[in-house]
Amino acid sequence: MTTPTARGLASKRRGDAWESMLDAYHRQLSADRRAHIVRVPTEARVMGATRTDARGRTAFLATWASRASVDFVGCLLGGRAVAIEAKTCTQDRWTFAQSLGAPTSTRPADVEWRTLQTVNEMGGLSLVLLDWGDEQWYVEFGALATYRETGAGSLSVEQLASIARPIVGPAWLRP
Repeated sequence: MTTPTARGLASKRRGDAWESMLDAYHRQLSADRRAHIVRVPTEARVMGATRTDARGRTAFLATWASRASVDFVGCLLGGRAVAIEAKTCTQDRWTFAQSLGAPTSTRPADVEWRTLQTVNEMGGLSLVLLDWGDEQWYVEFGALATYRETGAGSLSVEQLASIARPIVGPAWLRP
């Protein structure tokens, strides 16, 4: 029997590998001058007072933000902004609303959802790139937001196929 800790670690490894593949693909897009896309680092939150260490550097205690922003931001050839969130799923249904931090009746949207929504509303391209089992998908945030407006918070593979496009590995940008 697999423990929750073991499942969490396996999920983290899978997610890190997916983001690594996307990083390499985005470097290739930059080299080909088709897009410039960079990873967004997780925000560090300073906890308490700062001090100067023996070498004259500012030192402080910090922690990583519990919810980071989208994973990648950039610009496509022609000037259109892009925001990308990379997700993995190993379950029968993808709980996209929870995964992306969609708003509920009791709490506002988390930073990932707000960022994707804002870029989408400003005319940029907001994408979720999903590694689900042996398949990878490209779904525009607007389609997920529309689905969410119906009250849905999760999708089966069949439902996802109606609003998303399959991709091969990380290659989401069409030539």
